[in-house]
Amino acid sequence: MTHSETQNQNLPSTRQLLKATGLSIVVAALLLVSLVLPAEYGIDPTGIGHRFGLDVLTAEPEAAEAPTLTAQAALPVAASEADAANAALAARAEAAFGKSESQTLDAGAVSAATGPVRRNALSVELAPGKGAEVKSHLKTGEGLVFHWLASGDVAVDMHGEREGVKNAWTSYAVETAQRESSGTFVAPFDGSHGWYWKNNSTEPVTVDIEVAGFQPDLYRP
Repeated sequence: MTHSETQNQNLPSTRQLLKATGLSIVVAALLLVSLVLPAEYGIDPTGIGHRFGLDVLTAEPEAAEAPTLTAQAALPVAASEADAANAALAARAEAAFGKSESQTLDAGAVSAATGPVRRNALSVELAPGKGAEVKSHLKTGEGLVFHWLASGDVAVDMHGEREGVKNAWTSYAVETAQRESSGTFVAPFDGSHGWYWKNNSTEPVTVDIEVAGFQPDLYRP
C-alpha cells in the first residue's frame, strides 16, 4: 500500500462530513436560543437564560427612569395653581348650571380687576434722530387695548421693565419702520410696560397713542 492510499483511507467520508456539519448546526442553534438571544435581546424561549441570569444583561438600568420620574414629580407651580383654579371653577359651574360633559374650563383666561375702566391718550413730538418713551404701570395679568399713529415712519420697541430692575428690559414687538399699530396687551410680570419710538428721518414726527383698560396711568418717564 502506497503512502497516498494510506492518506485516502484516513479521510472522513461524505456521510461523516454531513453528519458532523448537521451536529454543528444543531449545537449553534441551541447556543443561539439558550444563550445569545436571552443575553443580547431579552428573548428567552427555553427559560435557560433566566436560570443563568442572562436576561438581567438586557434590563434597563433604574437610573434611566430617574429623569422621567423627577420631571413628573417636579410639576411647575403654575400648572398646579391652574388645576386648582379650574377645579374651583368646575364646582361653581356645576352648582350654578349643573354638570355638563361638553364643558371645558380655563380659569386663567380671566384676570379680575377692581378699578374702573380708563381711557388715556398722549402725544409726543420726535425731533430728527431723537426718541421718546410712553409707559403704563401694570400688574401680572392686567391688560389694555392700544392704538398709536405716527405722522412718519419710526422705529419702535414695545417692551416692559420689571419692578426694581434697572438697565434691563423685555421686548414684545420691534419694528424698524412703522407708522401705526393696534392690539391687545397682557402684562407677563409686574412692572412698567409701553413703547419707545425713535425718529430716524430728517423731519419731525408726531406720535399719538391711546389706550383703554384697567391701567392706572399712561406717562412719559
